[in-house]
Amino acid sequence: MASPFTYVYIAFVFLVVVWRWWFSSQGQQSDEPPLVPYRLPWLGHALPFIRNINGYTAWVRSLFPSNSAVTVQIAGRRLYLIFDSRLASLIYRRSRVFLFDPFNLEVMKMVGCTEKDIQIARIGAQTVIRDPRSIDDGRRVLHGLHVLADEHLSGESLDELTSRFIDMLSTELDTRFPPGPMAEWQTFDLAEYVKAAWTHASITALYGSHIYTIWPDIDTWLWEFDQGIQSIITKMPRFLFPKPYTVLEQGLRMFEAWETAAVQHSGFDAEAIWEPFWGHRHTRLRNKHLLDSGLSARGRAANNISLLWGLGANAIPVAMQVMNQVVADRSLLEELREEISRCQTGLVSFDLRKVTAQPKLKSVYLEALRWATASPSPRVISEDCELGGYRLKKNSMVIIHSRTMQMDKPTWEIADHAASNPETFWAGRFLDGDDDAEAERIDERLNAEVAYLADTAGPGDKNTKRTAVEPMSGPRSKDIQQRMMALRPFGGGTTLCPGRHFATNEIIGGLAALMLRLEIQVVEEDLIKNGMPQPDLMKQGGLFPDRSFMVRVRRRHAL
Repeated sequence: MASPFTYVYIAFVFLVVVWRWWFSSQGQQSDEPPLVPYRLPWLGHALPFIRNINGYTAWVRSLFPSNSAVTVQIAGRRLYLIFDSRLASLIYRRSRVFLFDPFNLEVMKMVGCTEKDIQIARIGAQTVIRDPRSIDDGRRVLHGLHVLADEHLSGESLDELTSRFIDMLSTELDTRFPPGPMAEWQTFDLAEYVKAAWTHASITALYGSHIYTIWPDIDTWLWEFDQGIQSIITKMPRFLFPKPYTVLEQGLRMFEAWETAAVQHSGFDAEAIWEPFWGHRHTRLRNKHLLDSGLSARGRAANNISLLWGLGANAIPVAMQVMNQVVADRSLLEELREEISRCQTGLVSFDLRKVTAQPKLKSVYLEALRWATASPSPRVISEDCELGGYRLKKNSMVIIHSRTMQMDKPTWEIADHAASNPETFWAGRFLDGDDDAEAERIDERLNAEVAYLADTAGPGDKNTKRTAVEPMSGPRSKDIQQRMMALRPFGGGTTLCPGRHFATNEIIGGLAALMLRLEIQVVEEDLIKNGMPQPDLMKQGGLFPDRSFMVRVRRRHAL
């Protein structure tokens, strides 16, 4: 008679055989993108994907270097990673099939909206499965936010928002480095200074100056929240990661207090584009729309957290990277000073439209977006569909991983030109420029808008096809236009970031204001010791420098 050990051994061998058979059978269906092999049933690659999406995606790309898309198993769901700019554009254009609203709703829930708030926001939203119990009463929370952003983060409203930002930043620079004949050198980490100055100026421009009376440490709070947002988004247990949730609750309380003070002082009917209590018109109208739609005070506060984080945590890290790269290259610094000087209207004032049209400044800005952003753009598939010869399954997820496209050697590298290596920051990469590629990007968005607005508009809404003019231009030569369409720091389609114009003005206008006032020198011994900062790939959106960059700064002579 066999021993108990023999039975255990046989059972173990059987389980191993079944396991190996199951694993080997996990190949993709013939018409789906190829499947990344995995060993953990149901869970698949969820853990490495959550921990480090940029590193994980780079690893997947190394396994499938020539595929335009792959399939990944993530916690019981199929997820398609898209690596090809042509497929990305097709996804962005088809807003009825590739839906973003499910993620909007999920983020609202994660940052504090109540269940009732989510039920209200779901009315009229694009979702895969519509709740049969839901009564469409005409409320359109997400659609209304979409329209307000388009209307008030461009044109006259954008000019006022930018003007407030430049004024606040200029005041900070003049206070820290006052004009005078005896300017002394100050030594500090350049990126950290840019982070602090840009944060204060952008929050004031967006939310007014009174918010600092109620919430003096909002600047510090923003970056604490940014550090913990990954734990919140990935739904890490609160008992294991209490700090991010504590920071979130503080933000909810403070935004409720800010709104209460603004309503008591100004109401919702102020006509000014900007005023101290509400800040910018877009902020006031956004809160009024949420209130009129029936969202709770907590739900409105949650939406303000999303807005503040979305605008600040993406643009400001890129501004830090731009300043580091410009100051590190003395010849580039002088070249940009010369471009800015051609746009001056006074000793330290300038015409921002002319500044953003300068070719080398544009190239540096676009290169910073390419080199120092990682913006995964998620979608949920509403129906089985075909994409670039692949069949994609309903209710699966799609992620367009911009970082992969922006660092792809076959796309960006130029033969016999070492500086073109995409791992390298090359200030002249986008000098060949006109409006062709951006016109295609805008056409892509307008195609998506027609379907999106038709699906999400309320009974009384007018759906007019809007046109838009981009502040930045794309490349002139045909062979590089495909490269430009692989540059996706702001997403695309209906989710082409409405704050991109303000981000452009923040980064380039802020750089101009700083360079007209200050003389900056690299602390060479620190640079030799620490090396040049690189993007910190553990973050999403705008990527911070991964180390300090010490400089000496003083007011320029005769200023």
